[in-house]
Amino acid sequence: MALVVGLMAYLTAACGDDPVSDPQRATTCAELIEAGRATAVAALGLFGERSQIDLEGPDSEWSFIEFDRLVRSEAFDDRADALGCSSVELIRRACTAYQGLSTQARGEAARKFLEPYFVACD
Repeated sequence: MALVVGLMAYLTAACGDDPVSDPQRATTCAELIEAGRATAVAALGLFGERSQIDLEGPDSEWSFIEFDRLVRSEAFDDRADALGCSSVELIRRACTAYQGLSTQARGEAARKFLEPYFVACD
């Protein structure tokens, strides 16, 4: 659940002149969501046009270590706790922030990555 909440935070956007892309720099829940959205965009680039089979196949060059390093779930979770961001708030904000990200999901794996965030809007 913490991973889902953390990933929800990645996909939420906020407006501002100097976007926050590092969860440690976030001073509000909205900025944490902004950092999450920036991370989600980077993750979509990492997925590229890969399918689920591309990621899980025996000859896969996909690196879950690289993905984990990119998304920094623990850093987002720790910052959410420090800022007092509730999972309900993060989910609500993530729903709004996902608007438009689906156009950047070029492959099956990227669409699967975004799926939980769109479900949160229902």
